[in-house]
Amino acid sequence: MIKQLYKRLNPFEIFLILSLLFVLLITLLIYIDKKSSEKLNFYVFKTQEKSILRLITAMEEELANLNLSLNRIEQDETNISKITDQLIIIRDNKTILKNFLEQYELKKSLIKKSEDIFIDNIADVGYLGLYIKRDDKIYMAFSNLEKIINENLFSENIFITYKDDRIVYASEYKDFFNKVKDVKSKSQFSIISNNEKFAITSASFYRDYKIFIYAPFKYYYTGFTDKDVKIGLSAFILGTIILVLLFLIKNSINRFIYEKEKFEKLFQLEHEKFQRIVESIEEGVALIDRNYNLIWANSYLIRKIPGIKSGLCFMEITGKDSKCEFCMFEKVFEQKSSFSISTTNFLKESKGHFEVVWAPLFDEKGEVTACVELIRDISKIKDLEAQLIQSEKLSALGLLAGGVAHEINNPLVGILNISQLLARRFDKNSKEMEMLNVIIEAGKETKNIVQNLLDYARQGIEKYEEFDIRESIEFATKIFGSRLKAKKITVENKLSQQIKVKASKGKIHQVFLNLMSNAIDAITDNGVITIDSLEKDGIKTIIFKDNGTGIKPEHIDKIFDPFFTTKDIGKGTGLGLAVISGIIHDIGWDIKVYSKFGEGTEFHIIINQ
Repeated sequence: MIKQLYKRLNPFEIFLILSLLFVLLITLLIYIDKKSSEKLNFYVFKTQEKSILRLITAMEEELANLNLSLNRIEQDETNISKITDQLIIIRDNKTILKNFLEQYELKKSLIKKSEDIFIDNIADVGYLGLYIKRDDKIYMAFSNLEKIINENLFSENIFITYKDDRIVYASEYKDFFNKVKDVKSKSQFSIISNNEKFAITSASFYRDYKIFIYAPFKYYYTGFTDKDVKIGLSAFILGTIILVLLFLIKNSINRFIYEKEKFEKLFQLEHEKFQRIVESIEEGVALIDRNYNLIWANSYLIRKIPGIKSGLCFMEITGKDSKCEFCMFEKVFEQKSSFSISTTNFLKESKGHFEVVWAPLFDEKGEVTACVELIRDISKIKDLEAQLIQSEKLSALGLLAGGVAHEINNPLVGILNISQLLARRFDKNSKEMEMLNVIIEAGKETKNIVQNLLDYARQGIEKYEEFDIRESIEFATKIFGSRLKAKKITVENKLSQQIKVKASKGKIHQVFLNLMSNAIDAITDNGVITIDSLEKDGIKTIIFKDNGTGIKPEHIDKIFDPFFTTKDIGKGTGLGLAVISGIIHDIGWDIKVYSKFGEGTEFHIIINQ
């Protein structure tokens, strides 16, 4: 019979029956146990212990909130946020702010401390307060203690003592309060008052305070009233069934919550992983829906476009009032494939070259639901391409300069030779001789320019020779003569004495060509370029100075970096000063720059020879 009954029952019914039998057995054991009263007392005190811990935790949390609020008010009293219940600010024993009507007498014991809590009655209402003293001000914030007690206690009452001798708060007065204060050795005990047995539990709170909760024992008995009264059968059965059902419901809810939390945690981990991957990309990534609305943008775009928010993508990203003329957005939805283009100044308030890629985002049915826009800054790549082209042009220009110089040099030698032969036929003071001398001097000057061009074209040979550095300065001045005249720039060459150096003449020419070019670009009109020298401890320094626009402080440490330039795209490669620095340091010299934005720039070339 038992086997047949076992087969008919499902696991849930078997578990329910066994639970009922187990509860019945435990209840009977408690009922017949001679020490059942002690076990009930243990249950009561355990319940009170949980209640008092819950209350203390709530009071500590409220104090923490008051502390945060007071700190904010102390920092900015002009914008006082709402305090939980009450607030007082006192200066020089006078109240300067109070947001409630009741009066509160400040205790002298508080004034001596810099920070403390206090529990007191104000207008017959219990308050939990925090006291902070800063300089000449006292800040006090209060919270309604009765409200905290009602939210965390149920059938218990409470009273609080200060330093074990003074009751500072009580829910209601009991004649056994004085007896309880004398019991200092136990934290849980019982006392009889007016023929009623009370359970009392105490706990220390914040150094000098002690909290007592109390209630009659009968308030805690659920299903029993006294050990001498038998348990009602119907109450027992109903209570047992309810307990078992609650247990099963609790387990089901816990299982559901566990599974839900597990899946949410997995989803959060995957989301964080995706977020980290996308945020680590040093390229702009944006998600756009079918209506051109910007749904999401990564941190790269947020840094590049301050203030970017949800809205139409062309307005938020490019700053335009209508969609871009080259936009491939619609094609992505139509053809379900990716498209890309290269363009300039694509991002709002950002200049440069950009590659823009549009890619479809599919749902589980294979339909395009949104578009992922990838924005890559390719300005450096474009600059490198331009610099490569420029270096090829410079290489070709060097070859051309060498060839042209040779071609000019041959007829120039003939002109000089014939002029010198003709000079022998005329008297030194004749008019013809005067004209021949002009031809000979012009020929020699032209020959010097041709020789300098040859030196510049042969600069890669690394031929070191001794020469006067003034030759390089005069060469640069003649090369840029037309630009200097066009901008009405005066060149003041104060190098009156020879400065002999041993180096590659072509490379030193290039140093002063680049310095002269940068100075001309920096000067607007009617400027002055000054070239001077000084000598200290046997070390000579060439000073190349202009009164142009100068260099901004944030750029001064970057001017010798390769490819760094403040000029517009196409007007500078960013290699001039980098090449100068390389040449100077290869020779063993040094170069320093001094500049004040708006006033001009000085380059000091220190000749360590």
